[in-house]
Amino acid sequence: MSGSSVILFKTGYSFISQPVQLGQGEEGKEGAVEECRIGPLPAFAVHGTVAVQAWNTDQVEVLSLARRKKEDLELSLPTEDMSMAGFLEANMGTKVSVDVEEGQGMRAGTKCYQGRVKWVKAMGDVGTEARLAMLEIQEGQVKKDKLFNCSNIVNIEKIAEEEAKVSLVARYRRTATSKAPMATLSYLTRGLAWAPSYSLLINKEEMTLRLDGHATFLCDLPQFDGEPVGCVSLVAERPKVHLEQLCDPLVSGMGAMDFIRQLGAETGQHVPQRHVLQPPGAQYEQHSRSKKSSNVMLGGCSGRGYEMEMEESYISQSVEGIKGGESVEDFFHYQLQSVPLNHKQPVKMPFIKQCGDIKYEDIYFIDLDNNVRIASSGEDVESSVEVKHAMSFKNSSGQPLTSAPVSILAREKEEGQSKFMVQGMMKFTGPGKPVIVEITRSKDVQANYVVETGSDRKTELISKAVSWTGAGKKYVDIISKKGKLTIKNPRKTQINCKIEHALQGHLEKSNPVVKEVTERQSGYHGELNHISKLLWELSVPAEGTAELSIEYGIKVWK
Repeated sequence: MSGSSVILFKTGYSFISQPVQLGQGEEGKEGAVEECRIGPLPAFAVHGTVAVQAWNTDQVEVLSLARRKKEDLELSLPTEDMSMAGFLEANMGTKVSVDVEEGQGMRAGTKCYQGRVKWVKAMGDVGTEARLAMLEIQEGQVKKDKLFNCSNIVNIEKIAEEEAKVSLVARYRRTATSKAPMATLSYLTRGLAWAPSYSLLINKEEMTLRLDGHATFLCDLPQFDGEPVGCVSLVAERPKVHLEQLCDPLVSGMGAMDFIRQLGAETGQHVPQRHVLQPPGAQYEQHSRSKKSSNVMLGGCSGRGYEMEMEESYISQSVEGIKGGESVEDFFHYQLQSVPLNHKQPVKMPFIKQCGDIKYEDIYFIDLDNNVRIASSGEDVESSVEVKHAMSFKNSSGQPLTSAPVSILAREKEEGQSKFMVQGMMKFTGPGKPVIVEITRSKDVQANYVVETGSDRKTELISKAVSWTGAGKKYVDIISKKGKLTIKNPRKTQINCKIEHALQGHLEKSNPVVKEVTERQSGYHGELNHISKLLWELSVPAEGTAELSIEYGIKVWK
């Protein structure tokens, strides 16, 4: 998988692109139509995402993709009982695929189980009762025993012990005389995820810290065997995947009506009323893979193209590590290179460059949206707000910091020694922006927030007339609000506070002035009151109080 690239999402889904060779490296004539096997594919790929794109469209045109048919394997025949139970008993210890009817009435359907025949109830022990059987099923790293009634079995197939992964047959036309045309096989699948975490090593004497960020990779996909993946991009955002639970029939081999029913269930369209359970192929196939067979399956043949050899030559000289980061539309990609992804073996490595000697300050953090107690009178509200002891520093990594757990360690005087203090959460923070990490709840500093609603309302025209009759005019009323935060400091030293508020409205006045404003986009185009994340800084004298006052308006349709 050295020439591959992977884009990982926190949701457990990943978009995988891998180079494949069309044909066996022989020179083909212009206009020739050929077929070859390409792969591998995992046991699940989101419908509509499986694709093959030629590197050079002037040399080759991909005409179609088809699922490769599996070779039939013969089951051992029973000597006496020719029932389904008899076949399972005759194939004790064999890996099989069993289709079982489950449910009743409108919820009736067929479910596929794949596993090793572990036990079948002896024929003389059942009398007139139906015989039971047990399969040992592998789900990830866990083995489970499935017990079912043999009278409900409708089909049994033998599975090869070292069954090849799902592969495709690509049909293509050469548009020019060429040798070893290359293409990229890509798909969106699940079973490969990343989880970020941070650590802060603080030096209390110098008031500095060191920031480290690590990504843990978890892989349930058998095609990854530890061979470094050339390019891995980590995405913090969660993209929308409309058909995330529907497997592409090129991978699942699902029948026409079963697929139509599941597609209708996912899209909300009308489908024939029959419940369909999990399609065949939903569990990952388990098997080992040597590097030799890896090369054959990756290209779909024994010959290898010069483009792939150059790619692997470059990758083999690269050391795993941080490549950088880039923004792709609304998403930010943390880019790594030569990541040794391995089936069933978690891997942890840095995803941002280490940042040292960052100045930090002890602060008290107040989130006006985090109320402890609320008392209301009419439209006025008074609330006690939680105050937390925290630390603040500037994000000097040059990249956004995605939300993730952060462990805070205190450096000891002994070289290399550190003491664990607390684990908190790092909120999403853009480059150059202040980072606030909460440590513990304050027991002495108190804060109280009061919001008063004005009695008078203002009317505002927000949409002009579209005709001489005045049609199209739209008005809103503006409700005036005043908020006042009071902070009491019983300590004998001055404290510095950072106050945060997600205000859904329109800020008019603030004392002190707002230090930072971050606008949040609303999903509704006609939203009258957008949300703004506001940040203030305020010093509270020793054994004294300080106040924050704001005035804002909320728009409502008239």
